[in-house]
Amino acid sequence: MKNFYCLLTMAQLIVSPAGAHSWYPKECCHNDDCHPVPCGELTTTRYGLSWKGVAVFSEPMIRSSPDGACHVCGMWEQHSTILPYLPLCVFVPKVTS
Repeated sequence: MKNFYCLLTMAQLIVSPAGAHSWYPKECCHNDDCHPVPCGELTTTRYGLSWKGVAVFSEPMIRSSPDGACHVCGMWEQHSTILPYLPLCVFVPKVTS
């Protein structure tokens, strides 16, 4: 029985980190490309939502956040001087009126 509890605890430790990314769609986050950000880091521009001036997420990339927080998804391009951050998706809280 002691071994069972030990295995159960180990399984929870292994599965828990994966749960943090469980709701991100594959097209946005296929390699831990998504992470939460303070909503104050997002600004509205005429081209879409900008994140820290590094990326602009156009209308098709903007999604409703299921947890009510802001999240950005994209990839850092190590060897690119033109586009150092490739934006994929941004999640924002649903606007209610």
